[in-house]
Amino acid sequence: MHIQHVEVGNFRKLKAVRIDFSEQKTVFVGANNSGKTSAMVALRRFLVEPSEFTVNDLTLSHWTKINESAAGWEAAVNGGDVPGTLDWSDVLPFLDVWLNVANNELHYVQKLLPTLDWNGGHLGVRLRLEPKENEGLQREYLKARAAITELLAQPLAATAASVVETSEAGADLVLETASGSPAAPAFTFSLWPQSMMDFLSRRLRGLFTVHAYLLDPAALKTPQGGLAMPQVLSPDSDPIDGDPFKGLICVDEISAQRGFGHAGSSRPPSEDDPKYDQQEARGGKKLSGGVSQYCSVRLTDGEISVNYNL
Repeated sequence: MHIQHVEVGNFRKLKAVRIDFSEQKTVFVGANNSGKTSAMVALRRFLVEPSEFTVNDLTLSHWTKINESAAGWEAAVNGGDVPGTLDWSDVLPFLDVWLNVANNELHYVQKLLPTLDWNGGHLGVRLRLEPKENEGLQREYLKARAAITELLAQPLAATAASVVETSEAGADLVLETASGSPAAPAFTFSLWPQSMMDFLSRRLRGLFTVHAYLLDPAALKTPQGGLAMPQVLSPDSDPIDGDPFKGLICVDEISAQRGFGHAGSSRPPSEDDPKYDQQEARGGKKLSGGVSQYCSVRLTDGEISVNYNL
């Protein structure tokens, strides 16, 4: 059994791509900013750390549609109408994992079998980040926006007092004092949320989760023009219980080592350096340190002596 390929959709800059895996080793090669890191992060998010999704994992070109739909909810409520719904299926990040499973390996994937008479071949599972409850997400967003409307409707003096009280209570409201006359101080408010994406920047992890769905091997399509053609899930598709790949797939990762050649430097990179990466600064020495320790041991083969100091 091995992973035949994966298809990534609506994740960062990867809107619809297929990545084929060889039976032995697969190497991602490409120019800078071509999506290699996005592909690796997608594998990590969906298969290892689904609780670490952020709003930046949603494809940027979909943000306008999401914000406009949420603004439509607010306009409908203010007009006394029932707010509509957003077709999240068009914008949700997903990872389709396609396995090639032999007949004698069925016991490993018994929860993934599409039919009882399945006799080996391809098995597909979609992992999709989606709202835990569509109505609950809509309700929470409209509640947050209604709080802003209510606050702005208060008189200036009452608003200032309210700002002090809610800020001390930890509300999502920032008050900045601007210059003004002592008799009539001016205040500048930075209110949250300004849009749905602003709302999700703080609430995504609490309101979204990853669900798994079985895919139909008969509906698997080859990419066209370099774009993956992922199958469309039926609106009434039910998710699989639990983690379908628990104990099946392991993802180990070594982060990019841009500072590898400077491991011997006595001075760490400056944060003013445009190539400085705080995450790499914390963990970037793991690989270089390990290799340096290994190569510091003198290796002797006949007359050849090697002593690397990285």
